[in-house]
Amino acid sequence: MPSARLSKKAAEKERQEKQKLINSIQEFIQAQGIDRDRFIEVLRGAFLDVLTPKERDGQNRYEVIIDPENADIQILRRRTIVADDEVEDETQQIPLSQALERDPEASIGEDFYDEIPLQSLTRTQVEHLKNRLRQQLRDLERRALYDRYKHMVGEILTGEVLKVTRDELIILHEGNELSLPKRELIPGKDVYAPKDSSPAYRRGGASSVVKAVVREVLDPRRVPPSRPIILLSRTSPLFLEALLKLEIPEIYDGIISIKKVVRIPGERAKVLVESYDDRIDPVGACVGVKGTRIKPVVEELRGEYIDIIPYNPDVKLMISRALAPATVMYVDVYPNRRYAKVFVAPDEYPKAVGREGINVRLAQDLLGYELDIREASEYGEEEDIELTEFSDEIPETILMTLQKEGFHTAQQVLQFPIDELQKRTQIDLPTLQKIYEILQAEFEE
Repeated sequence: MPSARLSKKAAEKERQEKQKLINSIQEFIQAQGIDRDRFIEVLRGAFLDVLTPKERDGQNRYEVIIDPENADIQILRRRTIVADDEVEDETQQIPLSQALERDPEASIGEDFYDEIPLQSLTRTQVEHLKNRLRQQLRDLERRALYDRYKHMVGEILTGEVLKVTRDELIILHEGNELSLPKRELIPGKDVYAPKDSSPAYRRGGASSVVKAVVREVLDPRRVPPSRPIILLSRTSPLFLEALLKLEIPEIYDGIISIKKVVRIPGERAKVLVESYDDRIDPVGACVGVKGTRIKPVVEELRGEYIDIIPYNPDVKLMISRALAPATVMYVDVYPNRRYAKVFVAPDEYPKAVGREGINVRLAQDLLGYELDIREASEYGEEEDIELTEFSDEIPETILMTLQKEGFHTAQQVLQFPIDELQKRTQIDLPTLQKIYEILQAEFEE
């Protein structure tokens, strides 16, 4: 009787251990959003890795059966039944007499499976199992994190600052740790501190809540386990683009398209937009009445100036607009070289270039043109040609129309944006484009 009681206690203890393990498995996969079948395979693999040393015959003699529904884990060892006097390795062979005690139909040469209790695992095996599971669980967790965030590049997230290190901020977002590198903070203007830090540490109005864009999601198979795979940013053009989408319904709905965004974080940004509805002014829609729409975006970017520029296929007009807030007098474009001379009044020159060249650099990045900013006094030195010299290429009626509107030289025509010239002269656009090509070709030669 005492022996039976001990046997029952051992069985109950093993059942409780299995139940505890299964419960912890269920909690983990639910909390991390990990696929249960994938997790069970990892768990089975970890057991087999621990149980199966390098077999001399290269065979795996163990099977692990995991039933999460019934809280059951079975470890089965496969051995070959041999005659009692032919046993050479008890880990791979079982005497016929022992096999018959458990299975009366057992015979020599057959495979025999016996269950190995969890308690029979050695301390070394248990430690190996823990380490193996810990590594596999970390890999599963990072893979689940990758699957969750890989489609969120370009989206804005809000999280709490969990930790600040020398190189990055660790952001807690819905229970997940994401990385915001310090190089992705707006220089000199973004100040953050952990929520539970001391008041002295959080001096200067440091915030514990961060709004940032998902800039990149790295494949966990190619990133060291110690490094985060979700990278956030507050300096990326993606951040400004996502903020505009949040604040401006026409952008969110696709009525207005953001064609390109360039930034010098914390200083200035230029946004090229196009409206697909002629009734909607893209600049007015983005700025809002008295700046109500753009103001929250500027505040989030710590006062960064934002120039909203409407797209136009006319390169000269685009260059003039891209150099806002400066007023441009004339643009001489060399399309083959992606180069343009831009003439402005002397008092507009500082605006066109901007502090430390910020404005012209952004305009160049926006349009992909090298812009040579010159004061208008240099314009007089540029070669000019009377329109009458082009009478063999341009119809006389067109030349007379241009002269009637005050255009007597090639440079006077070229300095005017083509859409404005079309409105002023009522000459059809294809004809004007051809005239521009003729005049420009002469100067390029």
